[in-house]
Amino acid sequence: MGSVIESVKVINSTVRTLLVLIMLGIIGGGSYWGYMKISEEQRKTEMVERELVGLQDKLGQTSKALQNANAENEVLKLDVEAKRKEIEKLLTRLQLLKVDTRLARLDVLSVVPGAEGQPPTSKVRFTELSPTGEALSAGKEFEFNSDLIYVDNWIVQFDDKFVEAADIDKGTSLCLFRRIFSDEQKPNDGFSLDEIGMRPQAYSRGGELSDFEKEIWSKFWDFANDKTKAEAMGIRAANGEAVSIKIRPNMSYQLQLRASGGLSIEPIPPKP
Repeated sequence: MGSVIESVKVINSTVRTLLVLIMLGIIGGGSYWGYMKISEEQRKTEMVERELVGLQDKLGQTSKALQNANAENEVLKLDVEAKRKEIEKLLTRLQLLKVDTRLARLDVLSVVPGAEGQPPTSKVRFTELSPTGEALSAGKEFEFNSDLIYVDNWIVQFDDKFVEAADIDKGTSLCLFRRIFSDEQKPNDGFSLDEIGMRPQAYSRGGELSDFEKEIWSKFWDFANDKTKAEAMGIRAANGEAVSIKIRPNMSYQLQLRASGGLSIEPIPPKP
């Protein structure tokens, strides 16, 4: 009986030991699994953090690149605007330099053919005009034994900078009509148009000639021959100039002065 009890005790002890070992195995395995799980989550967390840091770096680089691009874009905008203004300025200057002012109109009243071997007889009317094309006074009529007519003038051209700035005195070339004649005449035998010292009608603003204009016309040939004096007055060139046209019956011609240049004579297209 005693041996049976002892055997039972041994069995119970063995079972308890086995149970303890089993429990320890379960606890150890759970702890290891938990440890591995935690380690895996930690590794994932660290990986995510590294990826996040990498993305933040890329975001920072992208943001910096965007800021640089915006800065460059602003510079480009300023550059484009500056170039646009410069182009507008150049176009304005070019337009001012090309402005034509109507000064006079030459109307052909008649052209009568001459006898065999003789030149024709022509009659014309010369009328000075305002810049808008209105007659400033009654026209002057002249008769010639020719159909090739010359208009002699004194021309004063100013430096382009004054033309570009639309200077009140020097913003356009000046013209003084001197005489009209034909190829069958000596210029000195031609008909007088404007008298020296009198205000050219095309520049009339009312009243007497300004001191500036008086000096220009009274010393015209001094300026033409003395570059230093001319430059002091802003004059680029001062010279006599004659334009001519072989007139046709019933035609009209327009004398124009370019702001930066000389005189021209062109036919006026007939009205429809």
